[in-house]
Amino acid sequence: MEQNQKPKLSPRQRRLRRRKWNELRWSALSVLVLMVVFFGIAAFLLVFPRPDESQLEKRKLAQFPAFSLKSYFSGDFTGGVTEFYDDTVPYRDSFKNAGNQLRGLLGLRNSKDTITIINNDIVAENMNAKPQKPTDASASGDTPTEPTEPAPTEEPTQHDYTGDEAEVSMSNGLMIVNQDDHWKCLPLFGGGSGSAYIEALNTLQEKLGDGVKIYSMPAPLSSQFYVPSNAADSSADQSKCFAKIAEQLDSRITSIDLCPVLAKHTEEPIYCRTDHHWQPLGAYYACRTFAEAAGVPFAELEQYKKGVNEGYVGTMYAFTDDARLLNDPEDFIYYEPTCDYKAYYYSTDFTYRYDGDLFADVDTANSYLMFMGSDELTVKVNTSVKNGRKLLVIKDSYGNAEIPFYTSSFEQIYVVDMRYFERNLVDFIQTTGVTDVLFTMCSYSVVGVNADGLMDLITQDAGNPIVDEQP
Repeated sequence: MEQNQKPKLSPRQRRLRRRKWNELRWSALSVLVLMVVFFGIAAFLLVFPRPDESQLEKRKLAQFPAFSLKSYFSGDFTGGVTEFYDDTVPYRDSFKNAGNQLRGLLGLRNSKDTITIINNDIVAENMNAKPQKPTDASASGDTPTEPTEPAPTEEPTQHDYTGDEAEVSMSNGLMIVNQDDHWKCLPLFGGGSGSAYIEALNTLQEKLGDGVKIYSMPAPLSSQFYVPSNAADSSADQSKCFAKIAEQLDSRITSIDLCPVLAKHTEEPIYCRTDHHWQPLGAYYACRTFAEAAGVPFAELEQYKKGVNEGYVGTMYAFTDDARLLNDPEDFIYYEPTCDYKAYYYSTDFTYRYDGDLFADVDTANSYLMFMGSDELTVKVNTSVKNGRKLLVIKDSYGNAEIPFYTSSFEQIYVVDMRYFERNLVDFIQTTGVTDVLFTMCSYSVVGVNADGLMDLITQDAGNPIVDEQP
């Protein structure tokens, strides 16, 4: 045998060598594929435009931080850069939609499907969080059209949905229910004493005396009317809660329970299915009830200009990530006054900013923000009514939808948000000559953390002169 002749490999050795080369080739191919995917993702993140806001979550996304030596060495700059890239992934909402729909197809949910009473204070913080302002008002393409849902009638269309059984599941502490072949999401109510609310209203009445009339008109959540019988224990009775609060209010304060009023219109679109607010129609019935209690004139619905934003999906989808809500949008129906009025907008310290009307031009995704365009601004409305009555509305976001319906009832309307107003409430009422004060806010605000700030409104900034720069 020649010395340079290679030894002959056995069949087993040849198989091992082929396997080794195959493994090397597959490893090289895997590395190549991973490199292509990695660089593809990197190019995607670097090249494609990053969104400024999330329509699904109703918020502005993180902005690229401004550089400074102080922020760099403190770590704030690098942390801000990381937050910017994490929060502004291109096509963020599209990817979120796809993921939510996939979870829905697989039957997955974001939380347990057991029904429990939620902590109303925690939910109140989420539901009443300060919303983002509309992004580009000029981008709206919505024009008033006839709604596709049944128009309201003077004949009540009552149906007791609480007596029916329905398909129910839970998602992030909120109830998803199927009724009338539509999905809706219900914010549940855990109850509460309303002690802070009671103390504040009684204190204000004592300070104002008999010269100013105070009204208490809490707005019930949709769960009062639409929780089915097979989930009845999941939400407390808001009417009973309101009644207990009314019993403890000063006898000079007029309490208005909207639960029996709205219960007569449950087959009409009085609440949003995909948002935690009521529809303007629900606010209309509330305002009509208040006008009757206050003894002021009130325009019927036919006197308003009706409009609709089709394809509306509100905050409940952002809270639950439930694809059933996303795939079952609703019409947001609104009503614009045809009477003469002018609105003046002020900052929370009552500094004049600008004037206009009560409706902001928003896109469909921000439909509820059309009322005054914001929560925190203080608003004054001068109307063509000449009855000497001046109304102060103390509200949360639920009260926003009410304001247009008061333009036919009061000569002047002031609007302040219980969460943001910075002036002393007693001084403000006395300086402006307000004759009627309406507390109107959702159940969460009446019994939850928002009510804790009402006493601050009465005591803060006392004695500091209040001047209206746009009398």
